[in-house]
Amino acid sequence: MQLIKQLAALAGLQDSYVHAQGHTEVVSLDKQQAILQAMGFDLTSEHSIRQHIADLTEQPWLEVLAPVTVCRQGQPVHIRLQQLQQQALSDWQWHITTEEQQQFSGQLSLAASDICQRQQTTQGEVLVAELTLDVALPLGYHQLTLTGGSRQYQQQLIITPQRCFQLHDKAVLHKTFGPALQLYAVKSARNWGIGDFIDLQQMIAPLAAQGVDFIGLNPLHALYPELPQDCSPYSPNSRLWLNTQYVALEHTEEFNACAAAQAEVNSAAFQQRLADLRATTDVDYPAVAAAKKHIATMLYQQFKQQHLAKNTARAQQFHAFVAQGGRSLTQLAIHQVLQGKLFAKDWGMAAWQNFPDALQSPNSSAVADFAREHADEIQLQLYLQWQAQQQLTEVKRLCQHHGMAIGLYCDVAVGTSRSSAESWGAPEDYYMDLSVGAPADIMAPKGQNWGLLAFNPHTLRQKAYKPFIELIQANMRYAGALRLDHVMALLRLWCCPLGSDATAGAYLRFPAADLFAILALESQRNSCVVIGEDLGTVPVEISHLMAQYQVLSYRVFMLEQKAGSYDHAAQTYPELALATVTTHDMPTLVGYWQEHDLALRHQLDLFPNAQVADSLHQLRADEKQLMRQRLQLPEGDYSQADYAQLIRASHLFTARQPAKLLAFQLEDLLLMATPVNIPGTSTEYPNWRRKLVENIDQTLQRDDVRQLIAEIKAARQ
Repeated sequence: MQLIKQLAALAGLQDSYVHAQGHTEVVSLDKQQAILQAMGFDLTSEHSIRQHIADLTEQPWLEVLAPVTVCRQGQPVHIRLQQLQQQALSDWQWHITTEEQQQFSGQLSLAASDICQRQQTTQGEVLVAELTLDVALPLGYHQLTLTGGSRQYQQQLIITPQRCFQLHDKAVLHKTFGPALQLYAVKSARNWGIGDFIDLQQMIAPLAAQGVDFIGLNPLHALYPELPQDCSPYSPNSRLWLNTQYVALEHTEEFNACAAAQAEVNSAAFQQRLADLRATTDVDYPAVAAAKKHIATMLYQQFKQQHLAKNTARAQQFHAFVAQGGRSLTQLAIHQVLQGKLFAKDWGMAAWQNFPDALQSPNSSAVADFAREHADEIQLQLYLQWQAQQQLTEVKRLCQHHGMAIGLYCDVAVGTSRSSAESWGAPEDYYMDLSVGAPADIMAPKGQNWGLLAFNPHTLRQKAYKPFIELIQANMRYAGALRLDHVMALLRLWCCPLGSDATAGAYLRFPAADLFAILALESQRNSCVVIGEDLGTVPVEISHLMAQYQVLSYRVFMLEQKAGSYDHAAQTYPELALATVTTHDMPTLVGYWQEHDLALRHQLDLFPNAQVADSLHQLRADEKQLMRQRLQLPEGDYSQADYAQLIRASHLFTARQPAKLLAFQLEDLLLMATPVNIPGTSTEYPNWRRKLVENIDQTLQRDDVRQLIAEIKAARQ
C-alpha cells in the first residue's frame, strides 16, 4: 500500500481532493492503482513498483540540463547544472540564439562554492550548481547551448512577461459586452442549414453599430467531416485547425468561376434540399455535410484545373498555406479521409486505435501509400481548411474595421478526442488510456467523463511545452479574447481509466506556473485577453495564478443566487472577470425558471438518487424566490411579458457590475427554453444541435432585442 502511494505521489497523482460540498474525499487505493496502470506503470510485482519509484526519483537528478526553463523578463536568467561528481567539469561555454537570431555568448567557471546541493544516486553523487547568465533577453523562445569539453547540452529558454494582455494596454478603458453564440445554431435565409463564417461576417456591422465589442463563439476546432454526427465542438479532431463545415462555399473564388457548381446549387432540386436543411429545428449534420461535400468536390476540381495544373499565383498561395501548416495540417487531412474510408466499411473504425496496424501511425509507409492513392480527397480537405482560414481572417478584419474593441471571443476545448487526428499524430503527447472529466458537483451530481485526452505532463516538459504553445498560438490567431475551457486543467485534471465512470477518477498535476507564464507571453504577443473558465471546484493555487497573471475569472449570474452575491456584487463580479447570465452548459433563463432542466434530468436519469433530486428542486425554489425579491419580479405563473421582464432585470443587473467583459446568450433574448447541451450526456440528448428559433438578421432587427442591447450598453457605462 505504501509503495503505491509513493508511486502515485511521484507520478503527480493526488490521493485526495476537496469535494464541491467542501469536505475532503480520499481516493481509494484501488482507484489509484487503476489510474497508475492506465498511465503505463507495471504494478504486477513489488519489484516493478520499486523500479518505477527509483526511476521517477532519480531521473530528475540525472538531467544535466533541463529541456526547458521558463524565466520572467527582467529577472536574472538562472540555469541549473547537474553533474555526476566523477564526470564533473568546471569550465563551460554558453551560447544563446534568440528567436530573432541574436547571438549571446559567455563562459562559466564553477568553483566549489557554486555547488548548492548534492544528491546520491545509483550512478554516483550528483553535484548541483545554480548559475546566473549575464544576459538580458527579450520576450520569446530562445535556444541555450551549453558546451563543456566534448559534451554539449541544449535547453529552450522561454522569457515571459509579468501578466496577460489587458484592454487598457491598447487604451480601451470602457466595460465591454457582446453576444455569445453557437455558430452552427445560427439560422439565416442564405446558409445551408448550419451557421457559417459569412453569417458571422454579416452580423458584425449591425452589432458594432449598437456598441457591441465582441462576438463570443463556441470552439471552432476541426471535427470529423466524414463522421458528421460527431458534432461536439468540445470533443475535437484537432484544436489547431478549423471546422470546415463553417465554410460558405458559395462565397469562394472557385464558386464564382465554376458554372457547373452554380448550376447545381441554383437547380430546383438543390434549392429544395437547402430549404429543407434550413427548416429543421436541429442541425441535420449528416445531410448538411453531404450537401457541402457534393459542391466542395466540384469546387476543388475547378481549383485543380484552373490553378494547380497551371501553377498560378493562387495555387502558390495554397501551397504556401499547406507548407506553413506543416505536419499537423497534412496529418489532419489524411486522417479525415482515412477515417471516413475505414468507417464506411466498418463502424468500429471510427477510432484510429482500431485501424489496421499498418495505418495506426501517420509515419508508416502504408499511410504514405494511402495518401498517394487518395491525393484528391486529401487535397480537398486542405483546400477547405484554406478557405476556412481566409473567411475567418475576413471576420477578424471586419471586426477591426467596424471598431470592435475585442472582435472575436473564442473558446478552446480542454482536451482532444481519443480518436482524433491530434492524438494519431502524436500519441506520446497524451495519456491514451485515461479520460478527462470532473468529479461530482451541483451541475452534474454523478460526475462527468468527457472522453477527452489529457496531455502527458512529462512529454510536455520534454518537448519544451511545444504542444501547449502551438495550441494557444493557433487559437489566438483570430481572437481578441480567448476562453480556456476548464482553466483548472493547467494545474490539475480529473482523470479516469478508459471505460470507467467519473467516480473512478483522481486529479493529475500539471506544471501550472510554467503554463500560465507561457499563456501570458502568447496573450501579449497576440493582444488577446484571456478568460479562465473557473467554474466548479477551484483550487486556491488556480485563483492565485489567475490573479498573478491577470487571467479573467468567469462569473455566472445563474450560479450566484445567494444573498451575499447581491449584497457584495462587486466582489462576486470583480473587474478582472467576464460576467454572463448563463452559459452553453446551463439551461436558458426561461428553461431555468420553468425548471425544464430538472425535468430533463429526471427523464434522462441523471440524478444519483432521489435525495439529490429533492435537494436540487428545493435549491431552485429558494434561488427563484431570492431572484424575485432582489430583481422585483412577479409571483405566480409567468406569461411571455413576465419572462421578458426576467431576462431584462437579470441582464441589466449583471451589466451594471464591475466585470470588464459581459456576455449575453442570444437564446435568452429570444426567450428560448431548451438547452443546447446537458453536461453528463452524450447520446441521451441531442447536444450541440439545437438552432436559434429565427434568422439572425430578423433577431438583430427586432425592436425588443435592439432595445435590450441598448439598455445593456447604457448599464455598462
